[in-house]
Amino acid sequence: MTTPFPCYFVPEQSKRLFGNVSLKTLTFENHGQKAELLVPNLNPELIEQVIKLIKKQQLEYMQNLRTNEIIDIMDEAIQKWLDPKYERRQYAEHLLPIITGYDHEMIRLFLSRYLRQFRKPKLQRMIDEDFPNPLILDEFRPRKSGGLYRAYGPNVITHIFSGNVPALPLWSLTAGLLLKSATLGKVSSSEPLFPVLFAETLREIDAELAESIAILSWKGGNSELEDVSFSHSNAVIAYGGDKAINNIKQKVPSHVSFHAHSHKISFGVVTKECLATTKAWQTAKLAAYDVSWFDQQGCLSPHVFFVERGGKYSPRELAQMLANEMENFQTTHPRASLTKEEQHAILKHRLNVEFESFTNNKVELIKCENSTAWTVVYRDMGENKSIGDTLFPFSPLNRFVTIIPIENVFEIKEYSKNIEGHIQTVGVGCSPKQFSSIISLLGQCGVNRICALGSMPHPQPGWHHDGRFHLADLVRFCDVESSLEDQMDQFDPNRE
Repeated sequence: MTTPFPCYFVPEQSKRLFGNVSLKTLTFENHGQKAELLVPNLNPELIEQVIKLIKKQQLEYMQNLRTNEIIDIMDEAIQKWLDPKYERRQYAEHLLPIITGYDHEMIRLFLSRYLRQFRKPKLQRMIDEDFPNPLILDEFRPRKSGGLYRAYGPNVITHIFSGNVPALPLWSLTAGLLLKSATLGKVSSSEPLFPVLFAETLREIDAELAESIAILSWKGGNSELEDVSFSHSNAVIAYGGDKAINNIKQKVPSHVSFHAHSHKISFGVVTKECLATTKAWQTAKLAAYDVSWFDQQGCLSPHVFFVERGGKYSPRELAQMLANEMENFQTTHPRASLTKEEQHAILKHRLNVEFESFTNNKVELIKCENSTAWTVVYRDMGENKSIGDTLFPFSPLNRFVTIIPIENVFEIKEYSKNIEGHIQTVGVGCSPKQFSSIISLLGQCGVNRICALGSMPHPQPGWHHDGRFHLADLVRFCDVESSLEDQMDQFDPNRE
C-alpha cells in the first residue's frame, strides 16, 4: 500500500483540535509489501481536551443507553466485520499481514473465528457470567438480602492495548462499552490498526456512541502523556510484560483503579490414552496448532507439553510427530519474519540443547533444518530435574516447544511450582477417567483456564481472564439498604 493510512480515531468534536497537529509516519514492511500509517504527534493538552470531550459524551449520552442497546450496536458491528466484502474487513486483511508479519490466511481465519465471540448471545453470556442480574447495569434492582443495588462502570477508562496478537484489544474495548464507559485507547506500536478500524465501524452505526471513543498512538512510557491520561481517567486497563506493567502501575494515581494483565505462562498435558494407535497423530496435530498459532506470542500459547508414558506411542515418538505437524503448519501458515534478537534467542537455545544432547541421550533437538521456523525439544528430566533454578523450560517463543515425559500427571505440580501464580492456560488431552483428577490438580496449581488441546488460543466468552471477573472487577456497586424502604413509608403523605 503506497498511500499513507490515517491511523487514529477521535470524536468529531475534537477534530478541530487536530487541525494543526503534525503527523508522523509509522512504516511496516513484510511479505514484500510496505504499509505507512499516519499518527498525530500528541501533547498533554491535546490528550486532556480529548478526555474532556469523551467524558462529556459519556455523561450526556452513553450512560443513558440500556445495556441491550449497546449489545445490539456491537452485534451489528460484528455482523459487518464477518462479511468478507466489508470494506474495513478488507483493509484489515490487507494491512495486518504487512504490519504484523503474520500469514495472511492465518489472520483471515482468526478474524472470522475470533469476531464470532462478540455476537449478541456471546456478549449477553459475558454479562450474565459476571452479574446475577444483568439489569443492575441499567437500574436499581432488588437484592435477595433486602434493599436495592446497582452497578456503575467507570466514566472514563484508559486502555493500554497489547499488540502481540491482532484484534486482541477488542476484549478490553468491549468491556468498556458494555459498562457504558468512555474509552481512551492507546494502541501498540506493533499493531495500531484494528482498534481504529473497529471504532470507525461503530461510528457508522451510532455516531453519538462513537463520540465517547478516542484511539491514539504514543510511545509507551511517555510520562507526560500518561500522567494526564491516567489522572483524568477513573480506571486504567493495561496489557503488557511485567516491566511495562510495573512502570504503568507507578504512574496510576491512587484514586484511579488499576487493572493489569501482565505476562503469563501456558502449557499442555497429554495422557497416555491420547497416544493410542488411532489417536496419536490427531493429538500431535492439535498440539502443533496450539504452539504455532500466532507464533506463541500470546499468553495462551504453550511453552511445554507434559506427556504421560505408557501409551502405544512414547513421548519421544510424539515429539517427532509434533515436529512433523509443525512442519505441515509452517507449509500452510508460514511463521512471521523475526528480528535479529528473536533469531538469536532461538539459535542460542538450540545450541545449548544440541551441546547437551551430545552427552545426554535423554535430550534431543528436532528442528527445521533450513530455518528457525520451528523447534521441538525432547527433554527427559529423569532423576536430575533441574534447568538452572527452575524445572520449567521457558520457550524463546516463535514456535519453539519442549516435550517432557512424565510417569503420571501428579508430577506436574512439582514442575509448575516455580511458576505458580503466573499460569494462564493449560490445554489437556485426557480420557474421561482422568478428567476430574486432572482438573482438580491443575486448579490447585493456580491455573486460570483449562481447555481442550487445539483450543488454547481461543478462550470462550465469559472466561475469567487471569482468574478474575472480566466486567465485575471494573464496576462500583451502590447499595440502597432496606431501612430506607421501610422508613420512607412513614413520610408518605397518602399513608393513612
